[in-house]
Amino acid sequence: MLCGMHNHDLDEKLSGHLIAGRLNAEEKKKVIDMTKSLTVPHNILTNLKQSNKESVTTIKQVYNVRTRWRKGEEVT
Repeated sequence: MLCGMHNHDLDEKLSGHLIAGRLNAEEKKKVIDMTKSLTVPHNILTNLKQSNKESVTTIKQVYNVRTRWRKGEEVT
C-alpha cells in the first residue's frame, strides 16, 4: 500500500504478524489436548502446520495458549 500514511509495500509473507498467526478455537483445543498428552511444543506446532499448510503460526503462540490454559484462564 502506498499512500500518505503507509509508504511501504505489503509483506509477501505474514509470518510473525499477530493476526495472521492467531490460532482458531479448534486449533487451541488441539494444543490443549496435546499438552494434556505431554506432547512437546515443537511437535504440537509441527502437527498444526501439517493440518493447515498455509499456517504462519509460531511457537510463541503455542506457548501462549499452553500458559493461559495452565493458569486457568479461558482459552477461546
